[in-house]
Amino acid sequence: MDCAELSRVLDSIIEGILSPERVAHSRRVAELSALLCAREGLDPERGRVAGLAHDLCKELPKKTQAALGVSYKGAEPGSVLMADKVVHGPAAAVLMARDYALADEDVLEAIAVHTVGKPGMSDLATILYCADKLEPGRERLDSAHRERCLSLPLREMLLAVVEGVVEWMRVQGKAVAPETLILYSTLVREADPL
Repeated sequence: MDCAELSRVLDSIIEGILSPERVAHSRRVAELSALLCAREGLDPERGRVAGLAHDLCKELPKKTQAALGVSYKGAEPGSVLMADKVVHGPAAAVLMARDYALADEDVLEAIAVHTVGKPGMSDLATILYCADKLEPGRERLDSAHRERCLSLPLREMLLAVVEGVVEWMRVQGKAVAPETLILYSTLVREADPL
């Protein structure tokens, strides 16, 4: 099944799987991912599939998420990808490969790492990560910051988004995932190599 058909299938099934709020979020992320893909010269339907699928397992029981997620490469027990708030990404990637025969490694990676990111992730993974954090339904997101981020070239956008995530987590008194901190450090070094 091609990505256009798969996105239609996903759009039709998510209402039976996710809460109305999560369905709306997933559709907004899918739309923004598709727009960013088009801007970057990538197939928008791949971005739409990634956006629709990224939270597909978010509302499943944690044990089910973990049972699925552990099959994803790089999500072995103890890894950051197996943390309770993160495991839905690898779980959704495994579900998409298993139940929908999705074999596009970039789409699977994007789905798996959309919560914490990672250094060296593909452009599609970068787009999904940013779209998930910048979609217009994010109440905590300042619209000026959102628009500024969206106006930047892709790598600069990623740095601005990760910087915003790190700052917001610190202000909230929450721990930042180690993988996100590594991504942030890597992006800062790349932006200012001296």
